[in-house]
Amino acid sequence: MRRLSDVIIIGGGVLGCAIAYYLAGFGRGQVLLLERRTVAGANSPRAAGLLSRPRPKAALTPLVLETYAAIADLEDELSQSLGLRQVGSLHVAESPSARASLADLVKSANSAGVVSEWIRPADAVRLVPWLALDGEEAVAFFPEDAYVDPYMLTQAYAYGAKLRGAVIREGVGVTAIRRQGDRVIGVETAEGFLAAPIVIDAAGVWAGVLAWEAGIGLPMAPVRSQYWITAPHPLFALRQPIVLLPDARTYTRPEIGSLLFGLREAKSVHMDPWELPEDIDGLHLDDAPESWDTLLEGIPPLARYFPVVEQIGIAHHVAGLSTYTPDGMFVLGEAPGLEGLLVATGCSGAGIAASGGIGLALAQLAVGQTPSFDLAPHRVDRFGTVNPADPAFRQRCADARSMKRSG
Repeated sequence: MRRLSDVIIIGGGVLGCAIAYYLAGFGRGQVLLLERRTVAGANSPRAAGLLSRPRPKAALTPLVLETYAAIADLEDELSQSLGLRQVGSLHVAESPSARASLADLVKSANSAGVVSEWIRPADAVRLVPWLALDGEEAVAFFPEDAYVDPYMLTQAYAYGAKLRGAVIREGVGVTAIRRQGDRVIGVETAEGFLAAPIVIDAAGVWAGVLAWEAGIGLPMAPVRSQYWITAPHPLFALRQPIVLLPDARTYTRPEIGSLLFGLREAKSVHMDPWELPEDIDGLHLDDAPESWDTLLEGIPPLARYFPVVEQIGIAHHVAGLSTYTPDGMFVLGEAPGLEGLLVATGCSGAGIAASGGIGLALAQLAVGQTPSFDLAPHRVDRFGTVNPADPAFRQRCADARSMKRSG
């Protein structure tokens, strides 16, 4: 193992691997990514993989568009398909508030050059036969939207980074970020100290612990995300669009003859980052009994649009942890007061979708370039001094997921 690198990236999830991919492409020195277990072995592969282009927060859309560009580049460089499913997305709004939000979303999408069209509810039902609409809903269709397998995308970023010259070390955990005065000097690992003038903390739900012990409070918390997959049924087809149902706090997408659907519970569950095991499987989130409470809570409003959900069986439950912030924006950029430490976390359920933009922006910062995207809304210090162990702050982060209506 090299004892000196130009940049050390902590974490082999989708954000760390995306940063490594872009950074290695600049050819400005040795890029080393450290992952204590295996690449794409924690929360990234548990995501639903929606790549929704229009976003209620306009600052996120350019980051997502870069992900589409990254997928095209990766497929060209690796000479293989990443299985991108461009099926489009339907947004169905019934309540006045949902209608107003959808109108704003279409307007924002048009400003960003994202293709959209208003369609009749009857046309939406023809596209998605399981969908039950009464003809009075507002429906917008975004035909260019897609979804992707998050495991494949993360692995593609990693493989692309290695082809560009980055070094990826699995089974090497970072135990501390080391500083000397007001600047970073490297990281401590189980195998010893590794020096580097720039360290990028992309350690997912563990990022806050590493940063706090280096004197930096990150404004995010681990919050449970989960979705269910139905039993196979003839109603579901692979080419059906993604469906967003804000009035039911639900998103859906096809899943090989089944339907994947995610529910936002009224009170999302947050966790103390200091109590997380090194292996996310140790939390047994997939078989946690309280997940049934969320399902029972969410099925009645979902059944308004998906009445056969009460007859079709549930085949799988998939749960993981996302890093949420109180405002639903990311935590990106330079850590205040610690020169050389960059941060990429706080994905707020959109890490897969925005991975390309985040990867490019953090790589540009690492080589001293001005990022292609405005990172001001994602500033690390925008909430002032934060203690990530504070239960009250963690609750604010969980509330942001509870109130989320988009995909």
